[in-house]
Amino acid sequence: MPTDVDAAALDRLLELQGEDSAIKRLRERRASLPEAARLADVNAALAELDADLGIARAQRDDAARDQSRLEGEVDLLEQKIGREEGRLFAGSVSNPKELGALQAEVEMLKRRKSGLEDDLLEVMERREQAVATVERLEAERATTSAEAESLTATVGQLTAEIDEELRLHAGARDRIAATLPESLLTLYDRLREQKGGVGAAELVGGMCEGCHTRLPAREVERLRAQRGLQRCDNCRRILVVT
Repeated sequence: MPTDVDAAALDRLLELQGEDSAIKRLRERRASLPEAARLADVNAALAELDADLGIARAQRDDAARDQSRLEGEVDLLEQKIGREEGRLFAGSVSNPKELGALQAEVEMLKRRKSGLEDDLLEVMERREQAVATVERLEAERATTSAEAESLTATVGQLTAEIDEELRLHAGARDRIAATLPESLLTLYDRLREQKGGVGAAELVGGMCEGCHTRLPAREVERLRAQRGLQRCDNCRRILVVT
């Protein structure tokens, strides 16, 4: 462990710690932006809406096809009923047996047409409900998409601002680190990694600012008299006595 460290180097070490602490806070802030968390939720909601819309549109289109098919079948039956009734009332069929069969055919066609019309009403209601569902989901998606676009812009701006601050602090850190003895910097970096980002702390009012432990008065007197590189007896961080 380096021991012959002058006061100026220790002061710069505290400055370095300040830059590292600022960088750590900025990185944590960047990783936990509430706007970014909200954006993730909104994007998830968009994905769910897209899936729901796909289903709703398919149901709407299926109902439209069924309606078109049933309308076509009803139209064909109406035409056939019209033709058969024309024959029935035109007097062209005089044989009682053939006349009875024709009347029975017309009644059967009318019953079939009535059943198809009932099916058609159900399909039309189903299509109406599907159209309403699609319109509701599309409106909801438009609102959600607008929020996603706004949040994307906000997150981008906030991230850019944080990145610029990080760039400035990283530059300052590099400049300070270049002035420190290599052995001191190596010790500091190792401690910073072990101690949650804080490798050096100041002794203020007899208290280590790293672990917030108040040292005995006799120990404080010794540290002030001895100067140089010191370590906190409690947390073992580099202790800068000012």
